[in-house]
Formats: sequence, C-alpha cells, structure tokens
Amino acid sequence: MLKQLVHMMVPPERFGSFSLSPRKMMITKLTLACSLFTALLVGSQTARSEDLGISLVPDDAAFVASTLRGREQYDRIVGSNAFASLKDLKSVAKALDEFAKQQTQPGNPMAIAMMMMQMPDNQEAIDLLKDMVATDTFVFGSSSWVTASKLFKIIQSAQRAGSFTTLTKGTDLEIESDDSGPNMIIAKALAANTDLIVIPDLVWGFKTTKTDAAKNQLERIEVFAKSMAQAQPMLADAVARQKIGNGDFITVTIKPDPNLIKLAISNVMKTPDVKEELDTILKRINELQLVVALGVVKDHVVLSIGGGTEHLQAMGTTGGSLLDTEPLKVVREAADKPLSSIWYRSKKLAKTWETSPEDIAEAKKLVTAVAEANELSAEATADAEKLVENLMSGYASRMPTAGPWVAYSYLTDTGYAGEEWNWSKNLPWDGSKPLAFDYFGGDPFAAVAFRAETDPEQFESLVTWISSLREFITNNIASSADEDAQKNFETFEEKVAPLGEELTQTIRKKFIPALKSGQIGFVLDSKTSTTRLQETLPTSSEPLPLVAPAIVLSLDDSTLFREGLSDVFALSDKLLSVIREIDEDAIPSEYRIPDPEEQDTPDGSVWSFALPESGLDEQIQLSVGVGKEAAVFSLVPEQAKRLLKSTPLTLEGDLSMNLAGAAVLDWVAFANVLEPWVTYVARCGGVMKGRSDLPADETVGPDNDTDEVKEALEQLVTIFDVVRCLKSATAKTVLEGDVTVTRWQNRIEDLPAQ
Repeated sequence: MLKQLVHMMVPPERFGSFSLSPRKMMITKLTLACSLFTALLVGSQTARSEDLGISLVPDDAAFVASTLRGREQYDRIVGSNAFASLKDLKSVAKALDEFAKQQTQPGNPMAIAMMMMQMPDNQEAIDLLKDMVATDTFVFGSSSWVTASKLFKIIQSAQRAGSFTTLTKGTDLEIESDDSGPNMIIAKALAANTDLIVIPDLVWGFKTTKTDAAKNQLERIEVFAKSMAQAQPMLADAVARQKIGNGDFITVTIKPDPNLIKLAISNVMKTPDVKEELDTILKRINELQLVVALGVVKDHVVLSIGGGTEHLQAMGTTGGSLLDTEPLKVVREAADKPLSSIWYRSKKLAKTWETSPEDIAEAKKLVTAVAEANELSAEATADAEKLVENLMSGYASRMPTAGPWVAYSYLTDTGYAGEEWNWSKNLPWDGSKPLAFDYFGGDPFAAVAFRAETDPEQFESLVTWISSLREFITNNIASSADEDAQKNFETFEEKVAPLGEELTQTIRKKFIPALKSGQIGFVLDSKTSTTRLQETLPTSSEPLPLVAPAIVLSLDDSTLFREGLSDVFALSDKLLSVIREIDEDAIPSEYRIPDPEEQDTPDGSVWSFALPESGLDEQIQLSVGVGKEAAVFSLVPEQAKRLLKSTPLTLEGDLSMNLAGAAVLDWVAFANVLEPWVTYVARCGGVMKGRSDLPADETVGPDNDTDEVKEALEQLVTIFDVVRCLKSATAKTVLEGDVTVTRWQNRIEDLPAQ
C-alpha cells in the first residue's frame, strides 16, 4: 500500500533523465513515505483539536469551562478496586438495598419514576442524556459577562461608599448630605450606568453521537412547551422554533413584568427620594428580555439562558472560534493528550476587576465629600484629593495587569496532570533560580515555596505617603480641632510617632536586606504528638499527631534579622510604656509582655512564648527560630528546632530547575495524620451519647468503644484506605517569557484486588 501511494505521488517516469540507483531509489521512497506519514499525523492532530467542543465557542467569550472524557473518567472510578471496596461498606450496601426496594414497591414515587423511565421515548431521552455527558461538555459566558462585571464593580464601589457614609454618622467625619444613604448611592450608580444593565448569557454544550435522538427530543420539548405556554396568556407567543446560525433551536422569550420588578426594587430601595432613579432603571429593565434557547448545533446539544440569542449566531461558524485564538494555542498543541478539562478566562473579563482611573476618581470624590462635610478649606481638600490619588495610583501601578488565563488537565497512566498559563503582567514572582528546600524538615506532608521580587522602593513609597498623611492631618485637621483633640494629636506625635519611625528604620535597614532573596515557604508536618490537645477535651489513649504549620523565610543576612527581631521586642516594651503614659488605666500596672524562652541549638536559636491561659498542650507555643540561612515561625518549638537543621527534601518531584513557586503534598502521610483524629472524634461521639457535654476527665480508646463505634471505625479503615489511593500531588511554577506557567501532577494508585 505504501509503495502504491508513493508511485501515485511520484511515478517513475516523472524522474525523467535522472538515473537513480536502487539504493537511492529506496531512500527517496522512504523520504516520501515519512513525509506522507508526517502529513497524516499532523492532519489527525488538527482534526482532534477541531473536534473539541470549545471549537464552537465564539472568540469573544468571557470564560469557558469544559469537561472531557466523562465516561472514561467514570469508568475508571467505578471499575476500580477502591470503588468496589466502598460499595461493600455496610452503610453503603444498606442504602443501595433500600433504594432497590423503593423501586419495586407499588405506589412508591421511585417505582412510578422507574416505570416512566421505561417508556420508549423516555428511554431514548435517558440514553441521550448519558451520551451527552460521556465525551465532551462545556459551559461558556458570552461577552455580556464583561458588561455585567463592570456593573457589579460599580455597585460594589457604591456599596462601599454607602457603608462609609453610614459609619461616619455621628462622628466628626460625617458627610451631611440628604442623598448620601446607601440605597440612594446604589440607585444613582445604577441609573447612571443603565447601558451596563444586561442579562448575561450562559451557554451549555453537550457533544452527542445521537443527533437523531436529540432532534426527536427537541420536537417533544417543543410540543410540551407550546402546550404549557397556551395556558398562560402572557406567554402565548413566547415559544418559537427558529434557525439561529448553524443550529436549530426552540426559544422561550419572557418579558419581565414591570409591576413585579418595581415592587421588588421598591422593597429594597426604601428611600423615598429615589423615584427618578427608579424610573430610569425600570425603563432599562423593560427593554430587557430573558431568552431560553435549546437546540442542536452540528453534533452538540446546546442550552442557552440569557438576554438574547446573538451569541448563538457565531457558534460553529467558520472562523471566529475561541479555539483559534492565540491563548488557546496551548490547548491546540496539547490536543493529542487525553484531555479531561479545559478552562479559560478572557483578558477583558479580568480587566474589569483591575484598579482603574474610575476607581481613583471615585475615591477622590468620596474624599472631597468628607472634606466638604468637615468644612475643610479648598486648599486642604485639594491636598486630601492628592493624597488619595497618590495612594491609589501607586497601588494600581504595582498591581498585576490583566491578561488571558488558560488551564487544562489530562489523564495519565498514574492519575492526572495539567498546565495553567497566565499572561497577566507585573506579577511579583522571581523564577530566575532554583528554590531552596533545605529547611523544610526533609519530609513534611505538605510544602509550598515561592520567591517574590523584593522592591525596597515600594516600601519607601508607602513611608513617604504615610509621612504626607501625617503632615496633612497636622496642618488641616489637628489645627482646627477642639482642645482635647489637639492634645491627643500632640501626644501621638510626641510619643507614638517616634516608635513608628524606629520600626521604619528597623524594616529599612535590617529586615529588607536580611530578606533580599524574597523566598517564603509554608510547611505542614506532624512529627509531634499529643494525647490531649486542650484541657477541656477527653484524653486519648493513643497518641494524636499534631498538625504543625510553619513559615520559613530564606535569610541573606541572619545577623541583621536577629538584630531586627531584638528591635521589635524592645519596641513592644516601649509601646506598652507609652500606652500606660497616655492612659494609666488602659493596661494593668502589673502586666508586662512575658520574656520568651530562648534555646540555643547547633543550628541556631529558638525563642518561644508560652500560652498558659489557652489551656492548650504545653508543646504548643508561639516560636521563632533563626539559623544561618533560614528563619522559622512556628506554633511548636520542637518543629522550629527541627526546621533550622539543613535537610534535603525527600518528597516526590524534581525541584532542581529554576522555579518561581512549587507545592508538594504527600497525600498518604496527610491521610495518616487525619485518621487518628477522625477515630478520636468518633470515640468522643460514642462517649458523649446520652450526655449534654463532653467529659474532660474521660480517657477515650478501644476499651470503651460501643458496638456502634466499632462498626463505624471498621468502615473508617476502608474509607481511609481509599483516600490513600491518591498518593501525591505536585505543582511547579516557572516564568517562560511573558507567561507564568504552572504544571501539576496528581499520582493515583488503585487498591490491590481482593
């Protein structure tokens, strides 16, 4: 066959006067065969990509979520030994038996439903539904969600402004305005943005191999919908069968009832002064309509609910597909993998939630209202507006700028894997070198690390802004306040402000250079155990692992960090004294911040603060550990000591490459931590049965298990065996040009056959 294809493409006579040796002829044929094979392979990949359901989605969609290989994933689960073991549980078997009995009892609603399902037309509908979710489903929001999001943000801003006016009532900052109530502010915001009042479109798509059955069921639904509509005069013309784009649809169009909407809005907007705004809002709402459309587009059943059908016109047309856009290139290139899900969020949708010039203008407007309510001079008002503008614009300049976001997952021989691509810019991550995991304790059951770019200028900008704010308060508010208020301002400037300046110097000269690398880590381990977490709880006869969280900071200069901590401890004592000077009754004279217990270890020093009044196990104490290359903040001093020792990470995954972030979870170890606690809670429930409270003087363990508790614990063993089928999860984030890419993998292993 291959020889025939080659001769068809290049017959021997086409070689003309060229004299080819048999060896050269064979090489030529092999080259052509390879070319043909490559062309066929590329063509098949392209076909697979184009067969994805999201190829029907218009390119201006705001977001998409797609689930693929539903039947294959379902079969993997129900065909597993783990699922079989769950079905064998007594409680599950009993529930399934009861369900089966209900299906055979005459007159039982379940039995009637089962009889209805056996009817040929209904059986066809059930088979169609099964087929619809078997291979490829998606849901997407049209571009109307971008419009709706803009309105949501405006309403959110109006709510904040309304809350502020409410909170300031009765204070020196009260905004005295007749129309400043929250309802009025929201009504005005809606009335000023009626073009943004829309019903956003949401569309579901289901790929099917039973298009004839889908068309039959569509006709049944049409007959049923029209019969129902005829019984309601206001819905007489609501149902229609129409061609929309490449699809055949049944549409139900519902116009809102103005009187009901007016009543609903009036109940919310109870302020009598919003009539003009309500009329404007109602006029816009009366222009809207809710359209439900159900139809068949190519080999997909499509359901749409929204404000119209325009977005359905583009579904399945040549060109203009979301799948053909640049962000979805990563999905097209991964189409040869057994994809299980696809997610997408557009740049336009993300951008609606960014800090915008409108937000800055709104903040300035609110500041102006506050200034006028407090009778500040025009010059002071301008200064206040400038302060807010500097803060908002500085904040906005450092926030990420929106970009599209795409993620997908796929099946592997050992579970699932996936990738996430984020084109947002101005993200703080630094992926220029490998992350350090030597101070994570070696084998925690969970570890997360990331490195952020350090920006001393950002801190200096904040310091400058706070200084400007203090100057503004001193010049424009304190100077015009009453005598008591002026005295309070003077006291603050004299006694508290210098402490703030000391803290600023400590951060600037010690903490920032000490933490220049920017790496932060989070650790969860359970190397410490307890038998009684809190004194009001029963004692466990078996040890319970303490879930100990810790924060790990990579140090560039441990000496500076130690000095910074000493400065903070000293500042806390100074602050206590200042508070007593300002108000001697604020803090009892005998109270003092307890000195931490310091322990020196071969790898550094640990300071711990006891929590005697908490009733917690004495092993739980606020602790800070500082070594040569790492600082640890923990709730268990023993953990802090352990993490200060350099120990290579033994968890799964190669983390040696340049990374901006990484996360590792040993799910088996996590389940091993949870199981003793779930067992303890079950036993406590057995002890508490028939009592009004949980006795603290009891010891719970196997000796006092009731038959009910024993049965529950037997089932828990099986449940946790199933939970441990998920072995591990890893994720790694890298920077690839202007894209932040996270790749993850979950490893799953079935139970052995019984």
